[in-house]
Amino acid sequence: MAAATALWWQQPSPDPLDRVALPLLALLWVVLWTALRQRALRLAQAQVAVFVGHGLYLLLALDHQFRVFAPQVHMLSESTYWFAPLYAAAFLFFLPRQALRLGLPVFLSSVGIVAGHFASTPALREDTSLVASTAQFLLVGATMMLLQAVMSQRHAAMLAAQVAATQDALTGLANRRAAEEHLLALQASGRAYALVLFDLDHFKRINDEHGHAVGDQVLRACAAHALRTLPTGALAARWGGEEFLLVLPEPLLGDCPRLIETLRASLTAQPVGPVGPVTASFGVAHGRPGESSTALLDRADAALYRAKAAGRDTVCFAV
Repeated sequence: MAAATALWWQQPSPDPLDRVALPLLALLWVVLWTALRQRALRLAQAQVAVFVGHGLYLLLALDHQFRVFAPQVHMLSESTYWFAPLYAAAFLFFLPRQALRLGLPVFLSSVGIVAGHFASTPALREDTSLVASTAQFLLVGATMMLLQAVMSQRHAAMLAAQVAATQDALTGLANRRAAEEHLLALQASGRAYALVLFDLDHFKRINDEHGHAVGDQVLRACAAHALRTLPTGALAARWGGEEFLLVLPEPLLGDCPRLIETLRASLTAQPVGPVGPVTASFGVAHGRPGESSTALLDRADAALYRAKAAGRDTVCFAV
């Protein structure tokens, strides 16, 4: 639609470059959209293709205007305005290093195009208005790249700090703080959910017999089992020590017994290093209308203690 509108706006004499390039850009979007719909392409790959396609178009337009437009009007055309959003898009859609790998070649190519035309055409160098306009264009491009690089680094540091505040460093699961905030949000929403507290059996013995490094290995393996077992929408958190918390939202409540049994069986089926099979005890509690998350946690905890008292490696549901 944008390509068609641009060509219509240029009637009755559309730009020769736009007459070819804009339909090709539109075709690129259609092909990428179709490939994404058919799952033949990943979104990250499509983003790179879109960036490269638009970068090539802007560079061709820059070269074209130095041949046709700039010598007549003594300044650059409006198409150069789009270089700045292109640089910003690189750092918006990609990680900093990849953004530089994509954005910097576009900027350096624009410098090369400008330098080539000024070197080969003395009349352009004598056009002070065009020289000033071009200098502003290149300075803005360099400034945008620098500012976006700095901002993206700060943004990455901020995201890392946020992750550190909500993620357990050892297992990669949500930490207790993140789980508590999630529970408060569920409680405020009024939606139904279930809690599963599970505790690794005889974990102190593992640490005493094999050392804390092996104990950490067991905790990471347990976390990996939980992540593989739980479907999208569930939350897995390290609640403390060898104790873990699972939060199952309303759409998953019917599958709760099957999910927990799958997790329990997977723990015992795959030994971890020298420890051998690891077992866990599970306490499950379904939320009641108007029940606070604290009360629900207490019921899940009581069910967990009943599972331990029943011989461990078992699942008990709260009453």
